[in-house]
Amino acid sequence: MKKRFYLVQIGVSYSSPVFLPYSVGCIAAYLKEDSEIVEYYDIPDIVVMREKISDTVKRFEKPDYVAMSCFTWNLEYNKTLAKELKKLYPEVKIIFGGHSVPAGGEFLEKYDFIDYLMHNEGEETTALFLKALKNGDSLTSVPNLSFRTEEGIITTEEKHPADISSYPSPYIAGIFDNIMKEFPDREFHATLETNRGCPYTCAYCEWCFTKKLRQFPMGKIKAEIEWIAKNKIKYCYCADANFGIFERDVEIAEYVIEQKKKYGYPDVFKPCYAKESDDTVFEAGYILNKNNADKGVTLAYQSLDGKTLENIGRKNLTLEHFSSLDARYNEAGIPTYTELILGLPGETYESFCRGMCRLLESGQNNSMTVYECQVYPNTQMGNKEYREKHGIKTSKIPLLGIHYNPEFNGVGEYFDVITETASMPKSDWVKACMFAVILQTFHHLGLLRYFAIYLNKEKNVSYYDFYNMLYDYIYKDSKGFMHEFFTDLYRRKADTEKAEWTYQRDVFGTTGWYFEEGAFLEMVYHFDSFRDEIKPFLMSFGIEDDVFFNLFNYQESLIRKPFVNGVTVKSQYDFYHYFTAVDEGRYEPLRKIENTLEIFAHKSISSWDEYAREIIWFGKRYSATLLVNPREKITFTEG
Repeated sequence: MKKRFYLVQIGVSYSSPVFLPYSVGCIAAYLKEDSEIVEYYDIPDIVVMREKISDTVKRFEKPDYVAMSCFTWNLEYNKTLAKELKKLYPEVKIIFGGHSVPAGGEFLEKYDFIDYLMHNEGEETTALFLKALKNGDSLTSVPNLSFRTEEGIITTEEKHPADISSYPSPYIAGIFDNIMKEFPDREFHATLETNRGCPYTCAYCEWCFTKKLRQFPMGKIKAEIEWIAKNKIKYCYCADANFGIFERDVEIAEYVIEQKKKYGYPDVFKPCYAKESDDTVFEAGYILNKNNADKGVTLAYQSLDGKTLENIGRKNLTLEHFSSLDARYNEAGIPTYTELILGLPGETYESFCRGMCRLLESGQNNSMTVYECQVYPNTQMGNKEYREKHGIKTSKIPLLGIHYNPEFNGVGEYFDVITETASMPKSDWVKACMFAVILQTFHHLGLLRYFAIYLNKEKNVSYYDFYNMLYDYIYKDSKGFMHEFFTDLYRRKADTEKAEWTYQRDVFGTTGWYFEEGAFLEMVYHFDSFRDEIKPFLMSFGIEDDVFFNLFNYQESLIRKPFVNGVTVKSQYDFYHYFTAVDEGRYEPLRKIENTLEIFAHKSISSWDEYAREIIWFGKRYSATLLVNPREKITFTEG
């Protein structure tokens, strides 16, 4: 009788769309091509749905081995499931692998219900492991493995496959067919790898196991893209660490669009673009964005502080190069967004906030995303000595239900967030968080973007001064709606015990939002209160009356609101071309000329939850919160 070997990759939530279990799917496809393994082992369908534990255990029939892929979003669930399986089947052997399993035997010391740990890439290690068990060979010959012995815990040598070109595709091998048949009403997302590895060594990142880049064959990649398209998968995540690092990535982008035009899918192909943006990244990003398959190109920075970059082993683009790239993308109608990480060692409140504002000065007015720094086990930052050196302290934060309805079925998940370092005490960390929320709410989402730019260009008011003054105005110098709302956000961010860091209100739908998204939604929902409360602040800068009132009307009119499908803005000043020039990296003096700007929105919005979903979630990367974005019909007339 065959031994039963189960593979488990539990999705992030039961109620949201579910990614097909790509990681263990690759292992299953690899194992099923090996005649020696399939002759001795039965490999049932992958367990993927996050059902109640009592229901999930019913999917196992006399298991001999259960291998679980562990990530931030399923680690606690896997632990609970493993303990239950051990109760029901005391002889079952539990194997943990994946990015959330630390190197070495730590998990074996902490959890007696785990029998084996697999480290690094899983295809070849799993096959060698199963063959060693079958043949009675010593497990010491199997690389990337930790297990118990009478002498103690043994961890075997670390080894990475040099050639992955022959690895089979889980899609083409039919590994996911039965899963999709069992859940015909569920929306499944796909993962695509075109290569593995990353040449960089950022201290916070555990994305890739090797610096050596290894490519999958183009034939396999195209067959997988076609499978995704034919099977009507709306969302495909490209798991390359640096899409656009190879010239052939342009051909891959072209093939994605070819299949999308042929079959209508995938609707979205989301890559993580190469860290050092160049012509290849531009061309690939242009192809995807011009065909509405992506929402923009990332120009990632993480930090602009020299000491911090040295601490994390990262080298950035120069700001001059960033400005030229940003202008190039803007001219081509491709939105860009910049990523920063808050809480990196060496960063201070001032260096972080000034860094954000330096990016504004370099032209990043469209979109900026600030992530709290998470600590993962297989990173330099997860190393005890590294954390002690930099005074890193973390808080255990519940997994956030951002842009989906979390249903964890009784088992909560958590991640470790840096909330204090030697250079940034917790009080400064909280303040920096809220500065970032305010800057993103009012600048990148657009509520005061035009005032901030005008004051910077014409009155020499730095972005740092403008947004610090706004911060003080909201928290110290004003009362009313804005003060109460942002004070509540501050309290919630500071409370790292409850960690209520997801904003949710039923009028905007049942999903959760980042704080800056929730803040923008509330400002628009209470727009009359917002307008009345912000006007004294803006008037305090001494802008000439006729310019002020024309600019105030322009800023207010161009904020996209629900139930409004178009606007007509009459002005004595040509603000439209003035701000367009800024977006393109140029400066044109503001002309005083009578003009009319007519804008018709490309999509009508008839409810607040639709507005939140379409304009914030799906649209913020291309400035959908402002009516002067590439997707709207715009007519400018002088006179």
